[in-house]
Order: sequence, then C-alpha cells, then structure tokens
Amino acid sequence: MRKFDDSAQLLLLAAFAIGSTLVISTIMLSNIIYASNMASESASDISNYEISNIVQMTDEATRAAYYNASNNDSAPINEVVFMQYMDSYASEASALYAFHGYTFSFDNSTLNDAYFTENGLYGGNSDWFVVKNVNQTNDFAIDLTNTSKLGNASNTYEVHAINQSGTSIWFMKVYNDGSNINITVPSNTYSENGSSIYLNITGNRINNNPVSNFNFGASTTGDIYKIKFVNSSNAIGYYTISGDLADGSSFTQKRRKVINATINVASTDNKINVSLPITVP
Repeated sequence: MRKFDDSAQLLLLAAFAIGSTLVISTIMLSNIIYASNMASESASDISNYEISNIVQMTDEATRAAYYNASNNDSAPINEVVFMQYMDSYASEASALYAFHGYTFSFDNSTLNDAYFTENGLYGGNSDWFVVKNVNQTNDFAIDLTNTSKLGNASNTYEVHAINQSGTSIWFMKVYNDGSNINITVPSNTYSENGSSIYLNITGNRINNNPVSNFNFGASTTGDIYKIKFVNSSNAIGYYTISGDLADGSSFTQKRRKVINATINVASTDNKINVSLPITVP
C-alpha cells in the first residue's frame, strides 16, 4: 500500500507541475502576442518624432521658397514663384509619406504681413522677448506697414530695452490718436501721419527723414540687455535688429511675412492636423 500511495503522490505532483508549466507558458505566450501587436500598432501610428520632422521640413521649405521668390529683404516678393515652390514641396512630401504608408496633404496660405507677436499672427503672444543678452545693437528698424492696426493712447505698442536687473533702460511707445501716429522715446515725442511709418531707431530717422534723437545708443551703452515687444498684436509690418551679444557673437533678428499652413497626416490608425504659422525670412 505504501508503494502505491507513493506512486500516486508522484503522479499528482507530476500532473501539477505539468499543469503549472502550461499555465505559465500560456501567460508568457499571451504577453508576447500582446507586445507584438502593440509594437505593430506603434509602428503604423504617427509618432511625435514624425510630426516634429514634418514641421521642420515645412519650415525649411517655406524659408527656401521665400529666398527663391525674393533676392533680398527689400525687393518685392514674387508670389507666383513662392507658391510654385510650396506646391512642389507638397507634391514631393506627399509622395514620400505615401511610400511609408501615410497620407499627407498640405494647405498653404498666402504670404501676409506679419504681426509683431511671437508667432507672427494676431492671436500670438504679444508680450515677448525678441532677443536677449545683447551687448550692442548696430541696426534697429521697424516698418509699420498698416498704422490703422495701432491702438490708442491707452493701448500702445511698446518696445523696451531691459537690463539684467529687470529695469527698462530705453522705451518707445507708438499709438494712433485718430489723426496722427505718435512716437514717444526718452526725452522726445514725434507726431506723423500716413498709412505706414518707417522708424530707423539706430539711425534716428522717421520715413527716412532725420529726427533729433531716438536716444537708443545713449540709453543702452554699457549695459547687457534684452529687447521686448509689448502689446505687439497692435503692430504689423517688418522689423530688423542686429548687433553683438554678450558672448561676442553677432546676431540678426528680422521678420517680414508670415504664412499659416495646415498639414494633415493620416495612418491607418490615426490622423493629425497641424496648424503651423511660419515667419520669414
């Protein structure tokens, strides 16, 4: 009897071990299949990297189109050349992403005068730093191409040079009183009229006519500062700023036009629409 009982117990243990092995193997196999399916879905999905790559490509294509359509910043932009370049980019990008299993479409807006907000659109961040750690500004000009966009005296477009202590060491305020465009800088105020106003701040000129002094150089010399736009959704047109940074390197910040492109990318499992404002140059 004892031998029979021992054999029975061994059979039960063996059966239990086999059953446990089958359960563990089934769980492991299920996990492998699940992980494989997840990897497959991830591979066919639109990754953040892919979207970032598309945004970068579109930004570079827009800037290349701008330079092809204009020989320099002051020359008129050939809108036909610009649109032809962007249409060619859309066709090439669509063919490229079709090869990878995506559908790609690109809706390009026309070039428009940019607002002075951070992204160039009316609804963009209107209080922002254009450049930081400036040691010297050699060229600073603002071309307000549509003065009707300017606010009144209680809602002025402002430019500030702010030192490292956070103090405004120079300012300019521009507003439309309904009859004239008023420009206030330290120690001076000017009144102009017209649908556009060109301000050469470092050259002390308004519409290419000399004025007494914008006081920019005298106010900023000897300081490390940053240049900030305030209420810049009230200003539209073109600006350029160039000079030297505190680390000795040179800089140029300029903006002339903006487009607001719409990109649509779709896979079998996902679809993403991206609205992309791009400023040029």
